[in-house]
Amino acid sequence: MTLEARLNKIIAEQKISKREFAKRVGMSENYLYILTSNSRPGTNQNKTISPMLAKLIGMEFGYDPEWILNGDKE
Repeated sequence: MTLEARLNKIIAEQKISKREFAKRVGMSENYLYILTSNSRPGTNQNKTISPMLAKLIGMEFGYDPEWILNGDKE
């Protein structure tokens, strides 16, 4: 699962808008749009977040920051 898919999953499970998600974690809506949309097909350019942001998202919404950053390690 990509970072894009994981962030969209959190947003869907929380039943909130992308605007609300961005506001609650202190990121711009534009940055969230880049992370959660297929704005650059075929690339993962700009589709990374810092460990600190992953931790903040995890604390705000109750998800494992390691999963947010890297997904399931199989």
